Amino acid sequence: MVVLSVDGSMLGMQVRKQRRRRQGCEPLPPLPPVAEGQFQEVKTGVLLLPSERVETSPGRRSLVRRFLVSCLGDADGIFRHLYAQLRELGWLNTADTVVVIVGDGAEWIWNRAKMFVRRCEILDFWHALEYAWDFARMAYGEGSQQADRWVHQMAEDLRAGKVEDVIARLKRMRPKTPELREKLEGLIRYYSNNATRMHYDEYLRLGYGIGSGAVESAHKQVVHARFRQAGMRWSEAGARRLLALRLLLLNDNWALLDRLAMVSVA
Repeated sequence: MVVLSVDGSMLGMQVRKQRRRRQGCEPLPPLPPVAEGQFQEVKTGVLLLPSERVETSPGRRSLVRRFLVSCLGDADGIFRHLYAQLRELGWLNTADTVVVIVGDGAEWIWNRAKMFVRRCEILDFWHALEYAWDFARMAYGEGSQQADRWVHQMAEDLRAGKVEDVIARLKRMRPKTPELREKLEGLIRYYSNNATRMHYDEYLRLGYGIGSGAVESAHKQVVHARFRQAGMRWSEAGARRLLALRLLLLNDNWALLDRLAMVSVA
C-alpha cells in the first residue's frame, strides 16, 4: 500500500517583459504591480509508505521517509511525475499494490486518480470539517459554544463512518435566511459528492490515515519557505529550475548534482 497526497499552492509571477536597468545614478524604477491573473499554481505531491510510520510518543507518529514531487501549473504533469517516481522507487511493482489518494475534494485530483487501477480515494477529514465550521459560524455565531458542540458532534459521526446519517440530518435542517440556506446546500452538496470518500472508520481500521497534513507541510517546505518571501516574484524558467533544486535538497538527493554535467549560461 502506498499513500499519495497532492495539492496546489499559488506562486506570484513576474509581470515585466525585460529586466529593469538603472539609468546613471537614478534608482531602479519600481516593479509593476502584480495584477490579478499573474499567478501560477505549484502542484506538490507526497509519497509515503504507511508501514514506515513510527510512534514517537503515545498517539503521535512520524514518517521515516517521504518523497516530494512538484511541478509548475499542470495537473497532468504532477500525476505523470508521481507515477514515474512510484515506478522508480519500486512501489508499484506488485499487481496488488493499492494507491491511497488523499485530497481536498478538487475535481482535478479525482479525475486523474483514475490512472491507478487499484486505488482508494479519501477526502481529507480536516477539509470536510472546515466546510462544517463555515456553516456553524454563520448559523450559531463565531466562537459560540453551540457552534463548537455542533461541529464536535459532526466530527465524531464522520470519524465513525456515519456520513449518510450526517447528510440526512443536514437535509432535515430548516435555515431561516437565504444566506444560511445557500451555505447549508453547499455543505450537503460537498458531502454528497464525496460520500464514497468519507468512510473514515474503515480507513483508520486499515491504517490508511485520513488527513492531508503531509502535503500541507510539504507546501510550506517546498514553496512557502523559499518562493513566497516578501516581494518575491518569479519567471517561469527560474521557478522551474529552483523547484528542481529544492526537491533534490528535501528528498536528500543533493549528491546527485555531482553526477550532472554543468552547462555554462554565460
